[in-house]
Amino acid sequence: MRYLFALLFLSQSLFGQQFLTKTGQVSFFSSAPLEDIEAKNNNLGGVLDFVSGDFAFKIAIQDFIFPNSLMQEHFNESYLESDKYPFATFQGNIENFSNLDLQNKIQVLCKGIFTIHGVSNEVVLESSFHKKGEQIDIKSNFNLLLEDYKIKIPKIVLYNIAEEIKVNVNASLNELK
Repeated sequence: MRYLFALLFLSQSLFGQQFLTKTGQVSFFSSAPLEDIEAKNNNLGGVLDFVSGDFAFKIAIQDFIFPNSLMQEHFNESYLESDKYPFATFQGNIENFSNLDLQNKIQVLCKGIFTIHGVSNEVVLESSFHKKGEQIDIKSNFNLLLEDYKIKIPKIVLYNIAEEIKVNVNASLNELK
């Protein structure tokens, strides 16, 4: 995670305001005919350059917590192969960032590269941003298609796992001083 942050820091002006989190939350929900599955992860790392609107997030796949250990084991070993692909990342930019008034909660479009399971795709995510003093709150909800990231569902559990997963991201980034 440190390398992702270092790359973003080095690519920005020395005078840019940086905001950082190591405790953002990501959750996902799969609703399928036979079973609903949800998991949470409270270790999202992220950095935002307040001058340019560039930002990056990274999360360890193995840090997702499930209601039962068998689901967690299957998720890590069979579907996401977290030993081989240990992280999910997003690196992008907030459109028209310099023209935004973040003092009020606003909706923005974030364009960037989302990588999971070793596959990278360009995405546009709708997010809300709100700056409160030395903190920026970010929320984003989006859907992820498993086939877009070559995550295969065995036919035997086809009715237990949805092909489209709902993802929620909540993070409070604090100004780095």
